[in-house]
Amino acid sequence: MSHWLYTQPPIALFIIGLIASIALMYFMAFLLKKTPILNGISDHEKEFLIAIQSGLVALSAIVLSFSLVLVITNYDHADQNVASEAARINDVDRLLHQYGDPRLNPIRADLKTYAQSILDDEWPKLQIQQEGVETANLFAVVADKIGQINPTTPRETVIYSELLKKLDESIEMREIRLEGSHIGLHGIYWVVNIAILFGVLFMSALGLILNKWLTAIGISLELAALVGLMTLVFICDHPFEGTVSIKSDPIAGAVKAIDSRK
Repeated sequence: MSHWLYTQPPIALFIIGLIASIALMYFMAFLLKKTPILNGISDHEKEFLIAIQSGLVALSAIVLSFSLVLVITNYDHADQNVASEAARINDVDRLLHQYGDPRLNPIRADLKTYAQSILDDEWPKLQIQQEGVETANLFAVVADKIGQINPTTPRETVIYSELLKKLDESIEMREIRLEGSHIGLHGIYWVVNIAILFGVLFMSALGLILNKWLTAIGISLELAALVGLMTLVFICDHPFEGTVSIKSDPIAGAVKAIDSRK
């Protein structure tokens, strides 16, 4: 179900959430009307219930805002890491090219195949939090062949030392990218957010019964704001999944850069 939701446009998620929330609120109001719980309630008690509802709305907004900061921070870190990984792949190819040994051309070809495999094989699997086995094998081949290079001149030694450094950084950033596909808010955040939202809906349902139609408009606007915040948190929660996900453009740019050096 959650995977299907991530495939929907953000505006569709907002509309679905808002309609579901308002429908649930009116359903609660309908059930409350059938009970004697509100018989003989005083004006003071009405004001107290309204104050509780306002407090719950404020609490929900605070928790959602905090959650939004967390998911956007995770999203930005994952996005920056993808750009850095693409730069390191490009650096590895550039150093192999500068090494000046035609015998290294097969390694460059393998590196391009690996980068292309990230786009074709592994990137779609990041959406379901999986690693591309074929891509991992291709990377292992590249790393193994680079490890077998034997520099013979001071110039080659300097380039090879830098090459190993960039390769190690590429390995690290690949691991961070794979870990990034598992990034998401802890379940307790969603439990708290949804629990507070249900509290808001319940108190809003009471408000609908105790006050005039103008209250319904105000409550609906409050729900729209809360659902909008929750939609933002949801679509950014998993950086590599959904329509608002990290793009593979930097990796594609690295592949083009490799081609341009041939």
